[in-house]
Amino acid sequence: MKEMFLKYKKKILIGTGLLIVLIIIGIISYSVIQAGQAKNLDTVLSTSEQDNSLNFWGEVKYDKLYDISIDFPSIVTDIKVKEGDHVSLGQVLVTLDMSEHLGTMDKLQQQLGAGQAGLQNIIKDTVALKADIVQIQKDIFTKAEELNSETNADLKILQTSLYLAKKEVENAKRDVTNNQALYDAGAVSENTLDQYIDILAQREKALTDVENNIEKTKRALERELDQLSILLKSQNAQLDEIESSNSANMTKQNSSVAVSQIDLDIMKNKSVKDYLNTNQIISCIQNGIAQNIGVINGTRLGVQNAPTRVLQLIDADSIVVSTEVDEEFIKHVILGETVTIVPVSDNSISIPGTVTHISNLAVEKDGKRIIKVQVKPQDPNKALKPGYSVDVYLPVK
Repeated sequence: MKEMFLKYKKKILIGTGLLIVLIIIGIISYSVIQAGQAKNLDTVLSTSEQDNSLNFWGEVKYDKLYDISIDFPSIVTDIKVKEGDHVSLGQVLVTLDMSEHLGTMDKLQQQLGAGQAGLQNIIKDTVALKADIVQIQKDIFTKAEELNSETNADLKILQTSLYLAKKEVENAKRDVTNNQALYDAGAVSENTLDQYIDILAQREKALTDVENNIEKTKRALERELDQLSILLKSQNAQLDEIESSNSANMTKQNSSVAVSQIDLDIMKNKSVKDYLNTNQIISCIQNGIAQNIGVINGTRLGVQNAPTRVLQLIDADSIVVSTEVDEEFIKHVILGETVTIVPVSDNSISIPGTVTHISNLAVEKDGKRIIKVQVKPQDPNKALKPGYSVDVYLPVK
């Protein structure tokens, strides 16, 4: 027996060691589980202690931020605010020396005026010529209408004559036909028949003459139209020549005028901003907080017309609280729900707030998944400041 023990001693020792390791691992795992359960129990207990609510950490942030920048040559002469100062609408923040900018605009204005005066002197007047062209166009339209609808006075007279001549031809033909029958019957003489035939020939000639006169009148109207068209082409060619000459002359002048106008407009627009009042940078919002002041007295702004940030304004009316909710508790957060905000700086203050946004994305932080939730506080006393830490209490129903 002893020999058998010695033979398997090594294996027995290894097995015993493995058993001891497994026991130790089991004990550690059990302790971790127990600690976790205890922690969860503590969390539940702590939430129940706060009027049956969940407690989350949050940070005061803002939705609106304004960059105050200057993109024209100027110099800072005085800074009226400090970092974190509260400012109101129209309050002066910074004063500027804008003499270089104003001088540039004055120079551009003079260049523009000189160029515009030059334009007026090189343009030939075409008003009278254009009026003649309009009148010729009216005459062409009128005569073409008279010709096509035969409403010309001469044509109307000839048309009446044509109608009468046709009637007389018809009557003469009827008389010849009737007398031809009488002549065949021996009731009238050949001389009488010949008289009616002569009358018919006269009527037909008169009809032909009227028709010829109508054609002559129409041709005369067509010639007038042709002459008017030639005159219109001549006038248009003359107008084109004058306008082409004006255009060629103006092109030279317009180049400098256009450049001056563009440059002037650009420079003017640079100083037309809701946060500029003459040479003062002012607050463009009702309730603001100054931050990131990046200038000092004497700082040159807008070098080579590149924008220079002077400072930023936080819109204090856009203050929100961004809180981080653990994934396991997000089901309790509902849009529009009322929560309680307690600043870390003064836990005696309770500020109501409304859940306005729940992120659709979870992110990892400190080894756990959290969801960003935004709360809009009802804080008329402005107790919450950007960057402050807060506790957010969410009632659990």
